[in-house]
Amino acid sequence: MRAKTAAKYVDERSVDAFRRAVGTLWPKPHRISGKGERWLREELDQAIDMATGRRRRIEDASDVL
Repeated sequence: MRAKTAAKYVDERSVDAFRRAVGTLWPKPHRISGKGERWLREELDQAIDMATGRRRRIEDASDVL
């Protein structure tokens, strides 16, 4: 997702606030050729879980192994 969508997804006050927290609270984006920076929902979910002290959800066997 783009920065604007990611900022809304994690409930940041603004895109600028989201970008300031990238690399500390929020994960760094992936660069996709011809598309620019994109954030993955799974990585944002993981960052939210870490920030709130929640345990990571097990989604399939590869999460356990």
